[in-house]
Order: sequence, then structure tokens, then C-alpha cells
Amino acid sequence: MRPNLLFVCVDCLRSDFIGTDHADTPFLDSLAADGLSFDEMYATATTTTPCVASLFTGTYSEHNGVYSLEAAKLDADVPTLAERFSAAGYETAALVTGPLVAETDLDRGFDTYEWRDRREELVGDWFDEAVDTVIDLSEPFFCYLHLWEVHDPVRVPEEFDDPAYGRYPYARALSALDRALERFVDRMPANTVLAVHGDHGEAVAYRDSHLHRAGRFLRTGLRYGLGLDTRGLERRLKRRFDRDPPVPDHFMEDGHGENVFDFAANVPLVLSGPGVESGTVDAQVRQVDVTPTLLDLFGVEPGGGAVDGESLLPPDELEGRVAYMRACGKSLLREENWQRAVRADGRKYVEYPNRDWGPELYDLAADPLELHPLEEDPVAARLASHVPEAEGGERERLAIDGLLEDLGYK
Repeated sequence: MRPNLLFVCVDCLRSDFIGTDHADTPFLDSLAADGLSFDEMYATATTTTPCVASLFTGTYSEHNGVYSLEAAKLDADVPTLAERFSAAGYETAALVTGPLVAETDLDRGFDTYEWRDRREELVGDWFDEAVDTVIDLSEPFFCYLHLWEVHDPVRVPEEFDDPAYGRYPYARALSALDRALERFVDRMPANTVLAVHGDHGEAVAYRDSHLHRAGRFLRTGLRYGLGLDTRGLERRLKRRFDRDPPVPDHFMEDGHGENVFDFAANVPLVLSGPGVESGTVDAQVRQVDVTPTLLDLFGVEPGGGAVDGESLLPPDELEGRVAYMRACGKSLLREENWQRAVRADGRKYVEYPNRDWGPELYDLAADPLELHPLEEDPVAARLASHVPEAEGGERERLAIDGLLEDLGYK
């Protein structure tokens, strides 16, 4: 019998919190150690809806129409992962939350698409309902499960609110989720492939610092509100405060969506189950590679529609791929502040397409925190050539301001 696919996407899950001592996650750690783990995967954006659109289609925002939390309507002619699995005879279901409302058209191809309030969590009373929904599906099935437990504002269960489970509330919430995920997976049919992924990362280190909050408030007003180029001043402040961060975050950076730093873009992908070999892949790969990989792994015909990604199988033949990413979050206030970046060959190129600010280029081996932009470098032009061109047409905006405010996006 063909295997099932349970795809678990943990919103804001950073790659560097798996297999390290930042959090206490024995289940996720063992899954990564025993399964097929891609440690250097980069999201296509640092905001949920564009990331999930890329995950579901294997395409960048420029080719699928989902640009941000509000400009988030999937183009009608872009096929989805669920449509392909459905055509192959799978029952398809999605249990989602956050901004992934059906109005995005990301529900296309799912027989069941259930949106829930962000407060309904796997670590809480929703657990049994989630289990029942999945085990009632006809096999073979493809189920997408989107979890909100480590998205700010996190709610740490009392028994995990202890330094033993990590320094930050984020880490403690992840430690709690780890136990719930293990119990959830134990209830699944044996013939099930499990995929665990993060849509994008999250800045967590400075949230409790009053100085950080004041600096961020001032930066937001000057840079995002007035459009002043404060990048040089920001870098000087970060060099002062980011000398030895416990995790590679930045002073004045919070949450996600407002930058393309690695802590916001580097996400895990772990595959485990029947037909999946074990190993750790260090080559740089992209979120747009997930759809082609799953189609390849399950022998599902890709059908029509172009994709930007490529299969990651077989993993031992992989070479590093050029990763493209965007910052388009609500905290940037307006589209003029969006960022685009290309990461390849140990360099990262960052540009501001709607500002008359010069681009930045970083040597990631010598400067992993991206605090010292390089001067003239011929690599910049080569990386800039990998920025995809956008398709024409108007972007449809969703009327979801109330929902976004409830989710913490002011």
C-alpha cells in the first residue's frame, strides 16, 4: 500500500533550535538524527503566507501571486501540491491556523481545509480533535498540519516554564511542543512518512530588553516610517550589542518578516518513514525544492505548471543551490521597505528594490552576523542576476486586518 504523508509545518521554527542545547527537544532531535535532515534550507520569505505558497507550489512569489500577508491570493493557474496528490488518489486534508485562511486559495486541492483559532494548540485541548481528524482519513492520505505554538506571543505550559527547557519562552514552548508532537506521531498509521518543516525563523534573544524595544521603536519610525537610510547607524549599534549573542540574533530585530538575516530564513526540513533514507545534508537548498522532492519521493506525477525548485533526491548527489528570499512583513509598514536577497557560494546579496539605497553584500564565512558589508565586489552583480522577474497583473489584497491584529501584527 502506498504510504501516507503527514507534513508538519511549525510556524517560526528555526533550524538552529533542532539538535542543539537551545531547547530540550529529544523527539525532534532523534527525528533529525535518524531521518533525512536538510540543515541548510532557506525560506523564500520571512513571512508565513508567501512561504506556505512556495511550499505548496514549488514557486517563488513572483510566479504564484502570493507576495505578503495581505497580497495573498494564489494565482488561479498555479497547481498545488494538494491538487497533485489528490489526482494521484490521496485523500487530502489541511489543519491550519494563523493567516492561512481559505480566501488565500491555498485550500485548493484539499478535500478538507480546517482553519482554527491560534489558541487551539497541539499542546492543549485541541490535541485529541487533531488526532481524530487525521486517523479518520482514508489511506493513502496527505495531511498538512500547521502549528502556531512557538509564534509570538508564545504561551508556555506551566510545567515547561523552567530554565531546564531553554533560556527563552520560545525555547520552552518548543520543548513543550516536542512532547506533544511525539504523542501525536505515535497515534499515526505505521505506513506514514513524516515531514517536519519551519515556514521561516524568528528572532528571540532581545525581546525582554527595554533598550532593544526603545531602539527598535526609534528605528521603525525613522527607517520604515520616514524612509531614512539608518542602516549604517543600525550596524554600529549591533556591533556594540551583538558581540557574543547566545543565539545569532540581532539587537533591534524582533520576530520575523522585517529582514532576511539567516536566523529568520534558515529553516529545518526533516523527512522520516518508509522509503526515506537517513542522513544529514549540508548543501544549501531552498523551500521551493520541497514540492518537487515530495512528488519525487511519492512517485506522484508533477502534471502541468512550471516550478522554480528541483527535487532534493538523491541527497548524496546534491550541490549547493542559489537561494532567493524576501522580507515583506507587516512590521515594515509599507511595500517601499521590502527587501530581497540572494544567498550563494558563501555570500549574501541584499537589495531594497523600492528605495534608492545601495545594495549590500556579505561574506558569510567571515561575517556570519552580516554586520560588515563588503565594498565593491564583482560577486554582487552575479547574485543580483538571480532575482526572479515578477509576473504582470494586479495583486489582490485580502480584507484581513482584524485577523492580522489578533495574530500580533500591528
